[in-house]
Amino acid sequence: MNALRRYGALLAPYRNRYLAGLSLLLATNALSLTIPWLVKGSVDAIAAMQAGRPVEGWLTSPWHFVGALVVIALVLAVIRTASRVVILGAGRYVARDVRERLYQRLLEADPSFYSRFPTGEIMSRGVSDVRMLEAVGAPGVLWGCNALFMFAIALPPMLSVSPLLTGLVLIPHPLLAGVTMWAATRVKRYSREAQEAMAELTTHLQETLEGMHVVKAFTLEEQQAARFEDANDRYLERSMKEALTRGGIGIVAVFAAGFGTCAILWAGGRAVAQGTLTYGDLALFLSLNAMVLRPTIYLGWILSLLQRGLAALDRVDELLLAPLAVRDPEEPKASGALEGRLEVEGLTYRYPAGAEVSTRRLALDDVSFTVPPGGVLGLTGPIGSGKSTILRAIPRFLEVPAESVRMDGVPIERWDLGDLRRGIGYVPQDGTVFSLSLGANIAFGEPDASEAEVTAALRAAELEKDLDQLDDGLETLVGERGVTLSGGQRQRLAIARALLIKPRVLLLDDALSMVDAETAVAILANLRERLPGTTVVVSAHRTATLLGADELLVVDRGRVVERGAPDELLSKPDSRFFAMHERQRLQSEILESA
Repeated sequence: MNALRRYGALLAPYRNRYLAGLSLLLATNALSLTIPWLVKGSVDAIAAMQAGRPVEGWLTSPWHFVGALVVIALVLAVIRTASRVVILGAGRYVARDVRERLYQRLLEADPSFYSRFPTGEIMSRGVSDVRMLEAVGAPGVLWGCNALFMFAIALPPMLSVSPLLTGLVLIPHPLLAGVTMWAATRVKRYSREAQEAMAELTTHLQETLEGMHVVKAFTLEEQQAARFEDANDRYLERSMKEALTRGGIGIVAVFAAGFGTCAILWAGGRAVAQGTLTYGDLALFLSLNAMVLRPTIYLGWILSLLQRGLAALDRVDELLLAPLAVRDPEEPKASGALEGRLEVEGLTYRYPAGAEVSTRRLALDDVSFTVPPGGVLGLTGPIGSGKSTILRAIPRFLEVPAESVRMDGVPIERWDLGDLRRGIGYVPQDGTVFSLSLGANIAFGEPDASEAEVTAALRAAELEKDLDQLDDGLETLVGERGVTLSGGQRQRLAIARALLIKPRVLLLDDALSMVDAETAVAILANLRERLPGTTVVVSAHRTATLLGADELLVVDRGRVVERGAPDELLSKPDSRFFAMHERQRLQSEILESA
């Protein structure tokens, strides 16, 4: 019942639409009831004429019957169409609302959410499961209520005509109810298993498409095809279980409908022969039975659809109700524009269990530093040392211990989350690019920016010189994930996008790794010129990129193992930074001389 209440809450905003649609549906069924009575009157009139008796009532001519039937059919067509438009439309509005809530949740979610739910899983739930919810809220409500109305309207006149025939028609229904109850929970379980298999299939397909160049480079086509075939077979097996169970309900429903018709013909024929029932009464009863025949057959489909919808609702709610580690404070202590003073004190962090980068050791261990407004801090160290974790903690992409990170003297967990992030420009290593034009990608965070402002950001990111290589300049479509751009161009595009919003704090997470050393140094110099008061934290493996920083931290296994100005560290032959810089310098000289 809890699931039904939750689904009812989804329908509640459109209760007036549903009430209007159901009222029209009830009127449709009530008007449909006049047709069996027309049939009864016509049959009785024909029987009277054949027996030479006077015809009673107004159906004294076939044209009366035809005329009444045409009028009723026309009115029924209008009302029935209106009821379907209103109810099916309400179901589509429900699905729209769920999709919007899901998308909003995805925008609010922190990285730990995406570690629990892979992209393919989210896509499956957002498409297949929402479509199933729509099926329950649209045709499910329509046919379910239609069945209830039809039984409620048709059974009283059936009882008035012949309680015996009505009892015979209802004999198989307890069997149908029992089979339906038995199958209901199984349909829900099998439906959930089938949807989970579909999510697995979608995830595999999405990963293959994203990494197709790797698949081809390592000639893994056959291996990936075998994995896809296994996932596809699992989906087939589970969906067949669901289909066979639903089919069992359908078989019993068809048997119940067929049994009722046979019982009417057998017992009703005997009653007519004995004179206890007229031909018109038998025709009326057969017509009424025909009205309840389709709802009886569809009953299994309706109930199985409901169970599949409830299974889909459980899966959708797992996304909607998943706890979020990072939330806006109820009473923010700070809001508005940032000044850019960044303080990190005793920052210790371990990724939660199940996270994509979860490890047994601490990701960060007692990290402390201060960057004044307009200062530049460099981070370097081995891969996996914790540099990215430090940068992701600053805009609260991670929920770190309270009081360990402060912005302008206020703990970041007490800042209004929107204001905090609006003042921070974050550029990840992958240089995320959207399927838009080059100009639209750069203006993604500032849609109203002028072309001159976009061009200035391009110039600061050392990307303006690449415009000549693009056929349509700023209007060039960069393709899905920026497939038409090189890795360095994607990184510089992402930097230009961050520069355009003029952040008070700029975080570059190894965002210059695909750019040559000379261009990287030029970009950092441009940053200081274009945004003189902006605090910059830049991580990099290439030591030459960090020589212009005010202070440098060497991070290893989550700890700051060395700190100081770049010149100071380079003056110490026993420092780690000196060793890294010399090693990279020698490697560069060897490559140049080769």
